[in-house]
Amino acid sequence: MVVFAVFALSLAVLPAMSADAATSCVFVDDPVAMTMTLQGDCTTDATITIPDGYTLEGAGYAITAVDPPSGHFRGAVVASGGTWAGVQDLTVTASGLTNWCAPSSPDYRLRGILFNGASGFISHSSVVGVNKGASGCQAGTAIEVRNAPFYPPYGSRVSVQITHNAIDAYQKTGIVANGSVDVLIAHNTLGASATQANLAANGIQLGYGATGTVLLNQVAGNEWLGASSYAATAVLVQNAGVVVLESNHIVGNSDVGIFVLADGGTYVKNHV
Repeated sequence: MVVFAVFALSLAVLPAMSADAATSCVFVDDPVAMTMTLQGDCTTDATITIPDGYTLEGAGYAITAVDPPSGHFRGAVVASGGTWAGVQDLTVTASGLTNWCAPSSPDYRLRGILFNGASGFISHSSVVGVNKGASGCQAGTAIEVRNAPFYPPYGSRVSVQITHNAIDAYQKTGIVANGSVDVLIAHNTLGASATQANLAANGIQLGYGATGTVLLNQVAGNEWLGASSYAATAVLVQNAGVVVLESNHIVGNSDVGIFVLADGGTYVKNHV
């Protein structure tokens, strides 16, 4: 086995990032098992990329995103680097990020874990406190899986399992699946947004062609506290494909428990 730090990996995900991006995260690389195992709690001011086909084994440790000495944290804390990735037993969080609304092109929006065009799994992990404080920026998603195109005709789909995770104190959304993706979102516990006074947040969102099953999750939900007609939700299904939403427990004080703006799907045995 070879011990390596992730300076090269973090630069690979966002080429426009400055060359002085730094991280204290160290992994053990096992090219046979195709795992990168975190060796301790660490901080990073740049995205950590999972090489194609690898699983990031968190080993119970935490990766904390911080702003670089000059500038702002850009993009996801952890991101897929190819067409398949795995994450397990990892905690992802953020500390003291400045309230900076990143552009969507290039896409520097804040996420905890991002799979972009990648199949795989995210399991037995925690994403807590991925936010920019009292911010109305439409970012700060705990877990996001996405795959273009986002409108018909849809292309080749990716498949991701998001199971047995704990999510809390995000900014915009807890779990998002957008585009040509098929997801299983099951046995997760989602708390509320930390910035409900600043934006209309959502617990779980499937949208823009996403299909899949949302099963046996506990979702705290969100309430929009601003003076407007926006609504916050626990579960939002918008312009999605066929979705099965079953046996979820929605608690808290959501404006809307389950909001559906899509054709088809099955919505049964949910407790709101």
